Formats: sequence, structure tokens, C-alpha cells
Amino acid sequence: MQADMQVGAETRRTRRTEAGFSLIELIVVITIIGILATAVVMNLQGRDEDAKVAKVKGDFTTIIGSADLFKLDHGRFPDSLEELLNPPDTGKGMKYLKNSPIDPWTNEAYYYELGDEGPELVSYGADMAEGGEGFNQDIYSYDLSGTGGR
Repeated sequence: MQADMQVGAETRRTRRTEAGFSLIELIVVITIIGILATAVVMNLQGRDEDAKVAKVKGDFTTIIGSADLFKLDHGRFPDSLEELLNPPDTGKGMKYLKNSPIDPWTNEAYYYELGDEGPELVSYGADMAEGGEGFNQDIYSYDLSGTGGR
């Protein structure tokens, strides 16, 4: 009987030591998770500005394509973004843009001007002022083609 008690005591002791994680193991795991989270956050910083630049370029491409369609239907480029949203009635009942494209930095419509070769669009970048470098740099629709013009 005493041998049975010894075996039972050893089994209980073994179970207690195998039952969970030690404090050291938990600290090591939490530290590793913290280091990984820091690395992820550091890699994602600035990506929101990259996304805003990509949005502006995509919006410009969409607006210019819509303006080209407008010209095919009406024989002229639209005078404003508003005219792409609410075009003159041609019997087709079509809008060239579903909603007003918004500059991601100002949350207002892009600056739109009708130039000699069609619409010219501008976003003044993160600083919302003319000029600048990096994410503060102005984005012009005529720069998208890489030729200096449409």
C-alpha cells in the first residue's frame, strides 16, 4: 500500500509540473509577440500616405477617362467635375462619374481646370499647399502620362 501511495504522489507531482507554462515561458512568448508587433507597425508606417497617392492617381485616370467619354458624346470637354456628375441631357440618361472624387488630404473635390488639351487636375499633397517634396509634392494629371501633357 505504501508503494501505491508513492506512485500516486509521483504521478501528482509530475502532473503539476506538466500542467501549464512557467512564468518565464510566458514572458518569453509575450516579448517575442511584442517584437513582431513592433516590426509590423514599423513596416506599415507611411503606407497610408502611399495609398493616398495611389488613390489620387487612380482618381485622375478615372476622371480623365470620363472626360474623354463626355467629349465623344458632346463634342467638347466638360467645364467642371460637376458636369461629369450631372451632364447635359442627351437622352442617354448617363452619368460619367457616380460620385464626386475627393482629394484624400483635403476631403474636398480635386482642383479641376479645363486646359488646351483637356482637363487638368491637381492635388496639392499632404501639406495641402503648392510645391513640396515627398508626400507634400503636388500631383498633376498631366504628369501621369510621363510626357508632360495628356
